[in-house]
Amino acid sequence: MRKIRSAIKRLYLALRSFKFFFFSALTSFMRRKQFNKESTRSVFVISLKRVGDAVLSIPAFRAIKENLPKSQVTVFADSYIKDILDRISYIDSVVPYSKRSTFLKKAKLVRKLSYNSFDLAVDLTCDYTFEGALWTWLSRAKYRVGYNIWKRGFLFNLPVKHEKGPVHAIDEISDIVKSIGLETKDKTLKINPSNEARDTVKKFLREKGVKDRGLIIGIHPGGYYPTQRWLSERFAEVADHLAEKHSAHIVLIGGSNEEGIINQIKIHMTHPSIVFLNQPLGDLLALLQSCHLLICNNSGPLHMATALGTPTVSTMGPTIPERWWPQGEGHIVLRKDLPCMPCNEGRCRLKTLDCMKLITVENMIEAVEIQISKVKKTEK
Repeated sequence: MRKIRSAIKRLYLALRSFKFFFFSALTSFMRRKQFNKESTRSVFVISLKRVGDAVLSIPAFRAIKENLPKSQVTVFADSYIKDILDRISYIDSVVPYSKRSTFLKKAKLVRKLSYNSFDLAVDLTCDYTFEGALWTWLSRAKYRVGYNIWKRGFLFNLPVKHEKGPVHAIDEISDIVKSIGLETKDKTLKINPSNEARDTVKKFLREKGVKDRGLIIGIHPGGYYPTQRWLSERFAEVADHLAEKHSAHIVLIGGSNEEGIINQIKIHMTHPSIVFLNQPLGDLLALLQSCHLLICNNSGPLHMATALGTPTVSTMGPTIPERWWPQGEGHIVLRKDLPCMPCNEGRCRLKTLDCMKLITVENMIEAVEIQISKVKKTEK
């Protein structure tokens, strides 16, 4: 079934590329533009949709503001990640759309925004999807920049060649604006929760019996694909070890689709835990900052934690390491180097999931103990 879906996808993209090739030839004269920084005052950015991607976009937004300090940066984004984008200091305003918004509703919203007379529109999309490119065109911006993947570049007048190869997502996203001279040397990830979110989380933890000097360890067992998730019973075993040895407060973190995973961990645990399930991302930022350590898979909360300065221990299965390795110093990644890796597949083709199963509880506990010892040293 997977092979059939993959073949259909390739056929669709090939036919689309063939059709877009003619559009590209007909509109080639429209792409002969030279970007002028001096005349750019209003910037429209199409954000990536996932939490981790939004966090990894921070250097790209920094590059825009450093090079265009007087510009007004407006971001068009899924309402789900608005809390993240609101905390990025290089963004002036966020225009959200609902996950349930139809293509037509989003198009009408962008068309309405076009009356802002944008000078520059930037599509941060790094794959073949078409929507972001179309939104830049509908924005009527003087300059439109984005990756020309599968011939979608005819909608940009400053299309960017997408270089294939193992580059980190931060660089892949930043290279879009770098192509027009908007570059930054600072690729670090920095974000802070709002004071309101901090107060909300303080109250939440206090009500759960967490004392001011108690060791708080967050566990996020989720992942976008099944191949990215370590086994629930192993998370439970590690959590029990930490509760017993360090009297740690264990906070199980999950999104709207991860209640089942959280419940599996609770069933296997013998010690009590705190559940932080399906809460606003703004509050999750504050919670992750309150944690002394986050244990997780390669997922959005991992990159949130790195941007907050929270130490992490994470697993990495079939994911391309050069692309998704957590940024910053002091993070530990558990990964088994197998001949089939990195397949970058959502489901294991061999049906063994060895890349996750070979990461043992002992491996995890050893890494976590290293991080806890560092935490205790800094608190002395």
